[in-house]
Amino acid sequence: MGNEYTAIAALYDGFRGESPNMWAAYMDELFSRFAEKKPHTVLDLCCGTGTVTAAMYRLGYDMIGIDRSEEMLALAHEHAPSALLLHQDMRSIDLYGTVDAVICCLDSINYLPKYEDVERTFSGVCRFLSPSGLFIFDVNTKKRFEEKYGKNDFILENKNGLIAWSCDYRPRLRRCDFYLSCFIPGEDGRYTRRDEEQSEYLYSDAQLRAAAEQSGFEVLASYDRMALHDADENSEKVHYVLRKKKQG
Repeated sequence: MGNEYTAIAALYDGFRGESPNMWAAYMDELFSRFAEKKPHTVLDLCCGTGTVTAAMYRLGYDMIGIDRSEEMLALAHEHAPSALLLHQDMRSIDLYGTVDAVICCLDSINYLPKYEDVERTFSGVCRFLSPSGLFIFDVNTKKRFEEKYGKNDFILENKNGLIAWSCDYRPRLRRCDFYLSCFIPGEDGRYTRRDEEQSEYLYSDAQLRAAAEQSGFEVLASYDRMALHDADENSEKVHYVLRKKKQG
């Protein structure tokens, strides 16, 4: 799992779709719908640059952020100085105690290269969740891999720089490779180029539900992207809401 977003870290926030405040508001709404009581301490798993972490903190949650990219965490310390930020891999999280809820945004689960990694991640999350705690994550679906990514190329540009992004989806491997060239402007007007490769892996609804069940969760909902209605075969991104099963 060699994806650490090193080159893209400085540009990452400017190229996301929904704003951090939208993500935080959506998580807050899902907590209201499904949590037995309002969470107090929330873990942002794969927190990246910490902008969602910071937005959740502004809504009144005590936040912990975990990411395996030191470059991302350096930015997270700037964006979310009130959060506890830890340099860890999502497959082997280690906390001092339990949390009331865990969120994992922006298709981070798709970066796990093996199904066993999904099971391991889910089990670790469950271990550090309070009884009946919620785990909310999103994934990119087969439709997105096939139609949005495929063999397509993209150019993304804003005031912070430019990213040339090529996709190579391989259905047999259930993997999409991304080839990124990041152009970051310097004070002298010249651009620095940094190249990076990323890979995402496709997991089916059945696989995710099986991993959840095996890890001690029940699936409460699977919603279409940033919506409050059920996902279907046309969904490009699905948000799952899991609850830790009660003992006995």
